[in-house]
Amino acid sequence: MSKLKFYNIVATFILLCFFASNLVAQELEKDLTQGNRSKYNFNLDWKFIRENPANAEAINFNDASWSNVSCPHTFNDVDTFDNFSPGGHYGESEQWRGTVWYRKHFKLPKSDKGKKIYIEFESVRQIADVYINGKYLGKNQTGFIPFGYDLTPYLKYNEENVIAVKVNNDRGDDFRDNFPLVWNHEHWHPVHGGIYRNVFLHAVDPLHITLPLYDNLKTVGTYLYAENISKNHADITVKTEIFNEYNNKKNIVIENHVVDASGKIVKKVSNNHVIEGNQKLIFDAQLAIENPKLWYTRNPYMYKVVTSVKENNKVLDTYETPLGIRSFEFNKDTGFHINGEYAKLHGWGQKPTNSWAGLGAALPDWLRDFTYQLMDEAGGNFIRWGHCAGSPAEIAMGNKYGFVTLMPGVAGESEDEGETWDIRIAAFRDMIVYYRNNPSIFIWEGGNWAESAAHYEQILDIINTFDPNGKRLMGNRRADNAAVSENYISIEIGTEGWEGEYPNLPIIESEYCRDESPRRVWDEFSRDDNFFNHPNFDRNTYKFASEEFAVKQADHWWNKMGKKPYHSGGANWIFSDGPHGGRCPTEVTRAGGEVDGVRLPKEAFYALKSMWRLEPQVHIVGHWNYDKETTKPIYVISNCAAVKLFVNNELIGIDSIPDNGYVYKFDKVAWKSGEIRAEAYIDDVLRTSQTKKTIGEPFAIKLTPITGPQGWLADGSDIALIDVEVVDKDGNRCPLDKGRIDFTFSGAGIWRGGYNSGKENTTNNLYLDTECGINRVAIRSLLKSGKVKITAKRDGLKAATLEIASKKVKFKNGLTSEMPQVYNVVAKEEPLPAHTPKIPLGEVGVSNKSLLFKKFSYTGDSPAVLRTNVFWGKKAYTDLPYNYTVIPKYLNGCEYVRMPNSDSRYWARDLLQFIAGDDMILYVGHDDRVPRPKFLLEEYEDTGDDFKLGDVTMSIFKLEVKAGESVVMSGNSDGETPKDARMYVVMAKKK
Repeated sequence: MSKLKFYNIVATFILLCFFASNLVAQELEKDLTQGNRSKYNFNLDWKFIRENPANAEAINFNDASWSNVSCPHTFNDVDTFDNFSPGGHYGESEQWRGTVWYRKHFKLPKSDKGKKIYIEFESVRQIADVYINGKYLGKNQTGFIPFGYDLTPYLKYNEENVIAVKVNNDRGDDFRDNFPLVWNHEHWHPVHGGIYRNVFLHAVDPLHITLPLYDNLKTVGTYLYAENISKNHADITVKTEIFNEYNNKKNIVIENHVVDASGKIVKKVSNNHVIEGNQKLIFDAQLAIENPKLWYTRNPYMYKVVTSVKENNKVLDTYETPLGIRSFEFNKDTGFHINGEYAKLHGWGQKPTNSWAGLGAALPDWLRDFTYQLMDEAGGNFIRWGHCAGSPAEIAMGNKYGFVTLMPGVAGESEDEGETWDIRIAAFRDMIVYYRNNPSIFIWEGGNWAESAAHYEQILDIINTFDPNGKRLMGNRRADNAAVSENYISIEIGTEGWEGEYPNLPIIESEYCRDESPRRVWDEFSRDDNFFNHPNFDRNTYKFASEEFAVKQADHWWNKMGKKPYHSGGANWIFSDGPHGGRCPTEVTRAGGEVDGVRLPKEAFYALKSMWRLEPQVHIVGHWNYDKETTKPIYVISNCAAVKLFVNNELIGIDSIPDNGYVYKFDKVAWKSGEIRAEAYIDDVLRTSQTKKTIGEPFAIKLTPITGPQGWLADGSDIALIDVEVVDKDGNRCPLDKGRIDFTFSGAGIWRGGYNSGKENTTNNLYLDTECGINRVAIRSLLKSGKVKITAKRDGLKAATLEIASKKVKFKNGLTSEMPQVYNVVAKEEPLPAHTPKIPLGEVGVSNKSLLFKKFSYTGDSPAVLRTNVFWGKKAYTDLPYNYTVIPKYLNGCEYVRMPNSDSRYWARDLLQFIAGDDMILYVGHDDRVPRPKFLLEEYEDTGDDFKLGDVTMSIFKLEVKAGESVVMSGNSDGETPKDARMYVVMAKKK
C-alpha cells in the first residue's frame, strides 16, 4: 500500500470519527436540552431605601429617588468592622438596625408567557415580607434558609412588574431574650441586614420538576441517593417530584442521565408515566453504575443526574442534581472512614454570614469560593457551619473541595419553645429538603443546645420523612445538657474535644481552639504593633501574639483530637475574623480566625497547613527581620518526622521529637542578618524545606488586583480586591511595615476599602495602614462597565498606580441569564498522608467518670478533671500548687472538679456542664475579688462560709440539685478582674 493511500485511509477514518463524535455530542445535547425551563439571575438593578415609607409595596409607588443596588446587598457594609469588641463574647452592636425596602422593576420575555414563574431567595436577613405588583406573598424570618413564591397569578406580560421586599434586621438587646429570633444577634452573627444572598427567577412549563423549596411552595424537588456502594458498583435511586398544572392528564417519559465530570453520559434510564391534571406526584427511577468513581475528601469526584420530562418526544423540562457516590462510617473506637479508607477530619467552624471588612455579609459567590480555596489550601476537609446554615454556593463548594459538612438549620444557643421553636423546626425541614442531595453533608445538626424528647422526635421525623436514605447522622451541640439526648442523637457533637461523654457514640468536635490573636502582631520580640501597648490590652481575655497563637494550634489539635484514635476530628473555631462575639477589646473583630477580616492569612494558617496537608510540609513561624542582639526561640511546624534548622547555612540544631505532634522548637537562636532555613525529613530523607530572608528597607508600594475567574463584572455587586504591599528594592514584602497608605480613586466603581484590626473607624476610608507589610481593599462594581484608577502613596516610598476595567453584563428588563461566577475546579486525587506522628497509647473515649458529675464537659483552654473525696491536702487546681487546707466539715468527702486556674479571666456561657447523677448539694467556692458570675447571683445561695486557697479567701455558695437535672456554669468573669484572680472551684455531695 502506498503511503499516500494509507494517509488517505487514516484521514478518512479520523474524519468519520470526528463526524461520529459530533453526532454523539449532538445526541447528548438533544437528550440534555433544558426544554421549556429558563433560570434568570435576578440580582441586578434593585431600588433601595434605608427608610420605611408607607405603601412602598404598591406597583405605582414612586421610587425614582431611591438608590440603585444589586444583590447580594447589605445596608450594613458601611457600619461594621469599625468598633472595638466590647469583650465578654459580645459582638459589634453599632450596626444600623430597622426596616428598609427593596423594589425591582422587570419585564418577562414573550417566550415565558404561559409558564409558571417562581422566585427563589437564597435568604434574607432577617425578616422579609415579599410583594408582587402590590399583592402580599408572605413572610420569611429564618435569615439563612432559601425560600420561594409562585408569582404566576399576579404577573403581567408586555408591561412592567414590581417585586417589593420589606426587610427588617432589628433585634432585642440581650441575645438570651431576643424572642422569637434568638439567633438574630451579634453574639452569634453580626446583624448585617438585607438581601445578602442571590435571588433567582425560574420560568418553567406548567408540567415541570418542582423546586426544593418547601416553605410556601410545599415542593421537594428531586431526591437521589446511592446504595450498595463499592469500587465495582453503585445503585442510584432518583425520586423526582413532578407537578402537572395543566387541567388534563399527561402521558410523559422521565429520563434520568448520570453524567460524569467530563460531561459524558455514563448511564441513562427512561420510564413511562401517567399524571393527572393538577396533580403532584413523586416518580422513582433506578440506575446501576459500574466501576463508579467515588467521592473522597482527598478526591471529591462529582457526577450529576440530569432529569428530563418529555411529552410526545418533546422535552418539557430538565433539572440537574449533584451526585457524589460515597459510603462512610463514624466509628466510636476508630474514628471516621470514607469508602473504607480512614481519614482524620480537620477544618473549621465558619459563620454563614462570612463577614468581610468593607462588605459586611453581602459577598459575590466567587469571594465565598475564594475563602473555601484558602481552607482547601490549608489542608481542611471538614466544616461546621456555626449555628445556622451555609449558603447554597458554599455547600456546593463543600462538594467540589471535599469538605465533610456538619449542617444546622437555624439556632442560637438554647432549647426553644413556642414561636421560636416553630420557626426553627420549619427552617430545619426546609434546609433538609433544599440541601439533602449534596454529598458533602454527612451530619445534620438538630440544634446548638440539647432538646426535649418531643423536639428530638420532631427532628428525627423530619429526617426520616425527607432524607430517609441519606444515612446521615444527627447530633446537637451541647446535647450533654439533657439526659434524654442519648436516646436520640447518633453522633456526639462535642465541645472543645477534651474527651467524649457518650461511650457508645462516635464524636466530632464543633468548636475547638476558641482563642484569639490579630494578624498584625508577630511576637514579643518584634517592634510594637498597637497590641501589647494598646490601651485595652489588660482587658483582653487572650494576650497572644501571632507566634504563640500559631504554636497553640498544634497544642489544641493534638491534645484534643489529633492523638486520639477514637476521635473523628473537629472544627477549629473559627476560620475568618468577624464582628461577632469576641473577647479582646484591642480588636474590632473576634480575632480567632486563621485569616483576618479580608482573608489575609495569619501565621496560624500556615501552621495548620503544615500539620494538615497530606504532602510533606514545613513552616518557620514568624519572620527574619529582628533587631540586633535578639535571641529567641524559633518554632517550626511540620508534618514530617524531623527538622534541621540553619542560620546562614550554619546548622543550629536537629529536632526529631516534636511537641504536640508537629512543633519543632529551637531555643535561644541568635538573629543574624541573612537567612534562616528549615529542612524537614522523613526516614532521613529530605522531603521539603523553607527559607526566610532578612528583607531590606521599605522602598515602594506594590498593588496587585484579584478578581473572579471571569474578571470584574459590571453587575452592581461584584468585587475587585487589591492587595497593597510595601516592598524593598528587590520586590520583597517588608514584614514589619505598618505605616499609613493614602489612596486616590476614580472611575466606574465604588470604593469599599478595608480595615485595620486594632483601630476604630478604619473602613471605607481612602487611607489604611499596612499590617505586617500588607493590607487588602475592595472596590464594588457599577451596573455600567468602565475603568477605575487607583493610586497608593506614602511619603518616602515609590507610589503605585493600577487600572482595572469591569466587564459588561448583558441584562435586559431586569433579567440576565449569566449566573454568579465561581471557580471551575476539577477534582484531583491527593496522596495519602506522607507521615503520621506517633500516637501515644492509652487514649480512651471516656475517662472522666463520676457518680455525681455525669456527662461532664469543660470548654476552657485547659482540661478540668473530676476527683473524689476532697479533704485537707487535696490539690485544688490543675495548674497551681495550692491545696485545700482548713475547709468546712460539710465539704469533706465531696466529689470535686479540679479546675485550671488559667481560665480565671475567661468567660463563656457554657464553660462547665454536667447532669446530676443523684440528688445532691452543689458547692461553689468563689474569689470575691472577681465580680460574681450571673449564675451565682441568680441561682445559688451564699452560705456565709468561706475557706482559703493559698492567701485568697473563697466564699462558699450552694445549690440543691435533683438527679437528672442539667447544670450549666458560665465562665469566671465577664468584666474586670485582678491579674492574680482565682478560678472558682466546684464540689458536690450526695444529699
